[in-house]
Amino acid sequence: MIELTNAQFKVMEFIFNHMDSTGTPPTIREIASYFQWKSIGSAQDVIAALRKKGLLLSNVPGKSRQIVPTKDVTEFFYSYQNNPKPFSLNFSVNKNKSLKLKNHSPQVLPGFEDLLRVPLVGSVSAGLPREAIENAGEFIPFPSDTRISQKNNKLFALQIDGYSMINAGLLPNDIVLVESNSNANDNDIVIASIYNSDSTVKRYAKKDSNLYNKNIKFILNYSHKEKPPAILIPENPNFIPLAFGIHEDDKILGIVRSLYRRSII
Repeated sequence: MIELTNAQFKVMEFIFNHMDSTGTPPTIREIASYFQWKSIGSAQDVIAALRKKGLLLSNVPGKSRQIVPTKDVTEFFYSYQNNPKPFSLNFSVNKNKSLKLKNHSPQVLPGFEDLLRVPLVGSVSAGLPREAIENAGEFIPFPSDTRISQKNNKLFALQIDGYSMINAGLLPNDIVLVESNSNANDNDIVIASIYNSDSTVKRYAKKDSNLYNKNIKFILNYSHKEKPPAILIPENPNFIPLAFGIHEDDKILGIVRSLYRRSII
């Protein structure tokens, strides 16, 4: 059984907060400076102990910023820090050892309060609807002041796959923050499930709204004789709107609240 001291746990929190905020792991000197330790030796001792316990990757000669948690520990800590209550938990570091966190209250450290970690659960089609891919394991940082209609609503992230929403600024491989909410307003960008399996990201238009009336001609001319309860509108003229609410299984899974782009290159 591996147990972390309070100092070791706080350093692990700092490592993850720093990586979320800057995209890179901290240096020994940055760790010592943040905790106001007089000598970097104190930080070196903690890092050495964390490596010995199997929580950090080994050093690679000639490379900087090598204070990097292992993949399994990263997933575990992000799940732990997103839990609002202190708890005891065992986590398997390897076949012979487990990590025990006891009576530590998960928190974002001072200076990193503007981060909101959200699980990336898969991808969603920005094109023709297709079955959503659920593959939770990575967490994406978003600003904590993101507009959320209800504080208790579940948040999740999805990666955009396709080109139907490019005029709304959603590009392939972009990641969107989604608020789990089945009640969409007219003009919201939503994640919708069609026929109980296919999912897509589109702009939502309620029946007889101005947005609906401007786009319903494409639905009626293409495949439907009667007006559907709502339509899902792409932000790309190469795609047509989709009828929504015709089938009992059609439902809104969530509302897009924010966008995260890893790189513009």
